[in-house]
Amino acid sequence: MDRKPSNQEVAVAIGISEAEVIRYRSETLLLGDGAWLIHFTFLMPKELRFGLTGSFTHILKAAPPAGDRRVEAL
Repeated sequence: MDRKPSNQEVAVAIGISEAEVIRYRSETLLLGDGAWLIHFTFLMPKELRFGLTGSFTHILKAAPPAGDRRVEAL
């Protein structure tokens, strides 16, 4: 993904509402492999954290490059 993921994309990825992502998302960083590290605030209710690490983060993996034949083998 060559752009910062939208709130809607993050919501779908971790299973919470877009409004909750807007409220609790704090920082989004691009990693060296093209994935995005998404940080959430510590105020996020416990029941919404099931898809996060203990550091209140989620890694949204980058899509494989076009033509990557390894994906076809799966």
